[in-house]
Amino acid sequence: MAKKRYLIVYFAIITISSQPLLLWFWYYWQLVEGFNFYFYVFLPLIFIFGAIILILSAILTSKVFLLVANLFHKPKEGVFERNKSDKDYCYWSLRGVIRKWPTWLARQLNLPILENLALRVLGIKVSFSSALHEGWVDCEFIEIGKNVRLGQGSLIMSNILVKDKLIIKKVIIKENVIIGAHSVISPGTLIESNTTVDAISMTSINQHLKADSIYSGAPVKQVALNEPLTETHIEKLEENVFQQIEEEELPEIRLEGEIKELSVPFHIYVFSGWWIIGGSFIIPAFLFIFFVYEFLLNTLFSNPFNLNSLLNLENLILMGVAPILIVSFYLLHLFFVALFTKWFYRIADLRGPAEGVFDRNLDDTSKALDYYHWRSFLLKYPVFAVIRSPFPWLITWELNFIGSNDIGLGTVFEEGYIHSHINFGKDCYYGTFAHITNHLVDGVYGEENLTFYGARIGDNCIFNALIGGLPGLEIEKDATFLPMASTVKYDKMGKGGVYAGFPARKLTDDQLERILGGESLDEPENE
Repeated sequence: MAKKRYLIVYFAIITISSQPLLLWFWYYWQLVEGFNFYFYVFLPLIFIFGAIILILSAILTSKVFLLVANLFHKPKEGVFERNKSDKDYCYWSLRGVIRKWPTWLARQLNLPILENLALRVLGIKVSFSSALHEGWVDCEFIEIGKNVRLGQGSLIMSNILVKDKLIIKKVIIKENVIIGAHSVISPGTLIESNTTVDAISMTSINQHLKADSIYSGAPVKQVALNEPLTETHIEKLEENVFQQIEEEELPEIRLEGEIKELSVPFHIYVFSGWWIIGGSFIIPAFLFIFFVYEFLLNTLFSNPFNLNSLLNLENLILMGVAPILIVSFYLLHLFFVALFTKWFYRIADLRGPAEGVFDRNLDDTSKALDYYHWRSFLLKYPVFAVIRSPFPWLITWELNFIGSNDIGLGTVFEEGYIHSHINFGKDCYYGTFAHITNHLVDGVYGEENLTFYGARIGDNCIFNALIGGLPGLEIEKDATFLPMASTVKYDKMGKGGVYAGFPARKLTDDQLERILGGESLDEPENE
């Protein structure tokens, strides 16, 4: 988010789009005349219809805000400066904030038709016959034809951050295209009809993929033609898949487990987890119920559902305030999640291990690891609750507040994976499905070691989608990791480089130019 004042727009969209939902429940309350048999029988159906009404209202409200924003500054392709003084960068960020609420809502109900509808209304051309809900799709400068299949965890990106630049280029994917799991389609990519992109693959910026082809790699290369299977192909495939393989005789190995009492008993896990999740709802739930019964039901919904009631000033104020109060109760829940986690985490952190390599066998040294596992368990729900919420930017505050991480001002997290002891400097970017871990298990069963080291990341570092980082990572400032770049243990990256591949290596100027598809980082296109 380029500017914090964009939150005003975000809350305005939430407030306005919630009005049809309030009217829907107001009408239902008047129709059934209170808590009776019919109220409870039809409530599940009414709730589902209410969710659909909210999603449709959010889509239309955001569309209006987008149209207004585009009147002030029209979206365009190009290379732009990544700073608050660049209008294109700021309006790109604003458009992302405007689209956040409806796209988040559409994913919660898990109806692909609603997700495709949201994408169509909010800026991309997509057919309802395409299945995109398993992956992630940017919401502008994208055209997707009929019968396109997006694999689980894959991304179609029309924008990317490289160094101090924002690159926006249109992506065109024609009909009958299959994109494999955990693949990345980069900005400017053109994929012709009947083409398949293999799993764990990535296109370069501005890359053109030919029709009737199969591509694989990072960046992708044509590996075969996408031809129809003949009878010979099918027979050979069946032979390879279903042929009888003689089983090798393997020596019998008897695996025996030794039962020892853990330093952190199971009931401590149950109690701490219940208190973080359940306890965090107690006060917000009480306030929500009080608000519903004392204000909505007894004040607003008790009025006749007619035009006079709708135009009543007191009712209008209550309808405007209601969504903000409900959101406040939700944010209060997230605060208590962080607060209760902080209490338990402090205990676990005092007894847990410092960084190092530990024997995972259940001996005396495992006591520290027991607290390490409990500490990791404590962060599961708090991270999930915030980063998958409609307010994911609160994750930086939450982790700093709990004390598990040290994250600098201006650092932005997309929907990725984060662990404790991963520390960021200022103004970093952590992309969709990015994952930097603090632990790794080495060895074989019975002889495993746990490598536990955090990561130290300098200012203004960029981690694009689907990057991976292993324990002990150290990065100086101004580094950029391109999509799918992954490090090894104890990697140390220098200042200002652009890294790609596995293991991640600094790109030369020629290599970077090829991946950028001819886009120059030297002369941003500004007006």
